[in-house]
Amino acid sequence: MLMKKRASTVCPIVYALDIWGDPWSLVILRDVLIHNKRHYREFLASREQISTNILSARLQSLVEAGILVKIEGESNRAQTMYRPTQKALDLFPVVFAIMHWGLKYNPNTDMSIPIMQELTTNEKGLEHRLLSNFDDIQS
Repeated sequence: MLMKKRASTVCPIVYALDIWGDPWSLVILRDVLIHNKRHYREFLASREQISTNILSARLQSLVEAGILVKIEGESNRAQTMYRPTQKALDLFPVVFAIMHWGLKYNPNTDMSIPIMQELTTNEKGLEHRLLSNFDDIQS
């Protein structure tokens, strides 16, 4: 089921939420930007257990929105990759802001996860390290 498209909006918040505002799109963005996931099977293996139909629909809508690019596998579909565009990389500050908010208000955050420690102690270093995964994309 594809997300319903509303008429064009002049509001930047509504525009942004129409692209990545549903929970699954943000989980996929997290997986691409933070965990450097590229393949359908990797997204499917996320601990949140996204269903296949939702995953397919969200990947398609993120591609259509210019957030991800789909690179077809040469010999089979399992090789198909999804890579972020510059438009996605520009979301790093947003993703980090959401993570900081979650760290502040979620008492169940696992602070033993190295990326959580790095976010709180060296955010610029973390951003630089994660962006280096996408040197081929950045303009």
